[in-house]
Amino acid sequence: MARTVFFSFHYQRDIFRVQQVKNHYVTKETYTEAGFFDGSLEEKAQKEGDTIVKNLIDKGLKGSSVLCVLIGKETYTRRWVSYEILKSIELGMGVFGVRIHQVKDPKTGADVAGSTPFECLGYGAKDGKMIPMIHYQDGWKDAPYLSPITSSAAPYLVNTDKPLLSNLFNVYDWVTNDGYNNFGKWVEAAAKQAGR
Repeated sequence: MARTVFFSFHYQRDIFRVQQVKNHYVTKETYTEAGFFDGSLEEKAQKEGDTIVKNLIDKGLKGSSVLCVLIGKETYTRRWVSYEILKSIELGMGVFGVRIHQVKDPKTGADVAGSTPFECLGYGAKDGKMIPMIHYQDGWKDAPYLSPITSSAAPYLVNTDKPLLSNLFNVYDWVTNDGYNNFGKWVEAAAKQAGR
């Protein structure tokens, strides 16, 4: 079954790598054979403001069943990537990551691996709810723009203090793990983990 996937990524640094991954369906006969439909939005210009970007992300996520984080060297530093991941969990979506640093940019070639955004995101338990949190240099803090959720909203969350997302979600490598042939399987595995 083809799923609608929202892609989360660092636009400025990785757009050429991202386009190679997102457009791999072109060489397959149908979207169904590729295993996904692209439901993401391209990153909006920063001059549009936080509220507009947040609303566009929210609208795009609501039509998707899985979030795929395309992970380059600096993806973990992007605040909207963190927002997209945590908002996807709030919506009960499937989530997974794909490392793209080995995908060659036509201008700069391959890149070096960076940390995954999942390593600095987690949840803390408070008053029977799960609080989305981000780990900054000075410790864990509540994530901006996001609300607490019940553990039933995302069944894969463990109701313990600060479950790290790196312990919950799969991360693959586009080159090493043959993303061209396996991407649809990864999408389906993430959807099933979320009960979709």
